[in-house]
Amino acid sequence: MDNAYFDAIHIWLQQNTGLIGPAVAMVACLESLVVVGIVLPGVALLFALAAIAGAASISIYPILLWAFLGAVVGDGVSYLLGYHYHERVRGWWPFNRHPQWLERGEDFFRKYGFLSIVIGRFVGPVRPIIPAVAGMMGMVPRYFFTVNILSALAWSPVYLLPGYLTGAALQWHDKVPDQLLAVLSAITGVAILLPPLLISAHRHFKPRFIGYLVLVSGLLALLIAAHRAGVLESVNQWLKVVQLSWLQKVMYWVVPIGSIPVLGIVSAGGLFWLYRSNRLATLFSLFFGGVLMVCSVWLINGLADNDSSVTWLDPYAFPSVHTTAIVYVLFSLVTLVAVNRPFKVQWLSASAALGLVMIDAFARLVLQVNWFGDVMTGLCLGLFWGLVTLELTSWAEKQSQCPE
Repeated sequence: MDNAYFDAIHIWLQQNTGLIGPAVAMVACLESLVVVGIVLPGVALLFALAAIAGAASISIYPILLWAFLGAVVGDGVSYLLGYHYHERVRGWWPFNRHPQWLERGEDFFRKYGFLSIVIGRFVGPVRPIIPAVAGMMGMVPRYFFTVNILSALAWSPVYLLPGYLTGAALQWHDKVPDQLLAVLSAITGVAILLPPLLISAHRHFKPRFIGYLVLVSGLLALLIAAHRAGVLESVNQWLKVVQLSWLQKVMYWVVPIGSIPVLGIVSAGGLFWLYRSNRLATLFSLFFGGVLMVCSVWLINGLADNDSSVTWLDPYAFPSVHTTAIVYVLFSLVTLVAVNRPFKVQWLSASAALGLVMIDAFARLVLQVNWFGDVMTGLCLGLFWGLVTLELTSWAEKQSQCPE
């Protein structure tokens, strides 16, 4: 197909924005299908569709829902094909000509188990193959569809938000200040580069757990003191430059991604997985840590005697309860999923989680529902309780494994 054909589709979608959502679902489904997904440039098409939606100021949530549904259906169909046809899949094109593709998928599935479904969503070469391989190798349907649904919840914002924000920014290209470009570049750079540096440092130096806890506790105390002294006010003044009306409209649709209802759904899915895996000690540790986290937010909020306005987006201005919660939930999930896994898996998981945290924090700053000190303190507080829960989980699992 030539560029004129794609340009015609682009123009047609711009004139029929109501069909962008179904188009996103169709592409998400097709790029997940065995055989079809191998030849379809799904990532590029999803980016382009999300950019059109952003430029048209369409709400991001219907787009994310369409993508989620398409991805679940596509992976589900691929799994069912493998589950029902088993070895006959090897005779289908292109696997009859390239048997090594299925062999690599089988090796990948044996190595990572159910995590291969999660990883496969974010790794192009194996994405359309792993669900079919899981079916061929007899993965239990209820386990597959549980992981399929939960991983699609994370996949849709990671794949669509960059294109959506790019489209919104291009619409207002003549009104984008240098500070905004600097912030977006910093978010991208930190999300990609910081996790591998921290993971490498941890593997090389192997610091004790108490060292992490002391470091985060010290930073948390410093931020609380800086907030009371008004030291961070200069950062708030600098950020006012990026509080543009068009950007606020975009971020208004982005910020609820880190809301309590959404995090509650993700947490419920994670706790259900732990229950099905009979890891009850870990389940209760995470639940107990979450309760302590919420209590600590109330306590600090009261001690800070905060006079900031209260809105539906965040009922506790200092620290940001939403930032605290999203850090705690994502840090806990990433730790459970990626611990003792290869470097690339840890990098990918940590970068995706950190990117979502930073986008959520930036949205709150743009909407002025939180100040810089609010989100930074929330980040440290969520990380603190995540570390405490990690240690508590490790102790609880050891106790549950000890013979009486």
